[in-house]
Amino acid sequence: MPNVAVPVQDEREADWAAEQAIKLYRFNQARIHLLNVQHLLPRHVSRFFSGADLADFHRENGMLLLEPVIRKLEAAEVPHKVHVLTGHEAETIVRFAEEYACTRIVMESRPEGLLSVIGLGAISSQVSHLMRARNMSIAMGAVQV
Repeated sequence: MPNVAVPVQDEREADWAAEQAIKLYRFNQARIHLLNVQHLLPRHVSRFFSGADLADFHRENGMLLLEPVIRKLEAAEVPHKVHVLTGHEAETIVRFAEEYACTRIVMESRPEGLLSVIGLGAISSQVSHLMRARNMSIAMGAVQV
């Protein structure tokens, strides 16, 4: 069963991500990994909190974003795993895909522009650029059925 990463970074992506995950499971019997990457807090803020408090803060914020997707997947009886990580979004998504041997990263593509050519701009463009730089062959984008 192939592993598929479904990163969700904001509320606008939640419905689209749920639809894509359901399609992948129904047509490919994929193992779905919902993923949210939280930005690290600046050191001048984080130094006032324990590591456990910061981990709880990031996990709670990530789960708030993933909750609508989780509800839809559960209603459609799609098994999934949930991951809330911290770090730079694109780098963390690519590293996750490597670690879990994902065959696909499902991300909504944003319009291409000059910044996407050099790996800047939308997170999906940055992920694509990082994958090319690492010679990774992982499918990206929407599910075609």
